Order: sequence, then C-alpha cells, then structure tokens
Amino acid sequence: MHVRIRYMAALRDRLGDGETAHDLPADVTDSEALIAHLTRSDAAAAALAAPEIRLIRNDRIVTRPSALEEGDRLAFCPPFTGG
Repeated sequence: MHVRIRYMAALRDRLGDGETAHDLPADVTDSEALIAHLTRSDAAAAALAAPEIRLIRNDRIVTRPSALEEGDRLAFCPPFTGG
C-alpha cells in the first residue's frame, strides 16, 4: 500500500523531513502499525505515538487507531495552539 505522510511543526523538525512517501508492507493496516513501522527505521518516529499527536487522514482529523487505505494522505500534527 502506498501512502504519503506529512509531518507538521515540531514533528517536521524532529523527523527531518516535511513530507515522505512510503510503500508499506501488507501487515501495516492502521495508524498504530504505521507508527511502529516508521519507528523501526527511525527512533525519532516514536514521538508520533504520543496521545496528543493528531492524525489527519485525507484532510480530516481522525481518531487513532485509524485504518489505512491505498493512496491515503496522512499528516501527523502536534497539539493546535492559537487564539
């Protein structure tokens, strides 16, 4: 399954890239399996597992774990701030 992932704000700084594309193995079918997969190749990706990190899937905030589908556009975002 192919997905595109964006890392927002401090996550982009921590992971060193704003956007990546991944061809995922068959056993990565939801957001938590994706985080585990990413963490195996980069320990900094463990930050994505924090409960305050929001997942946006195809332009909608979703609860985790969230099922993944071919072609998904994902974004991981730290807590929103502002006023």
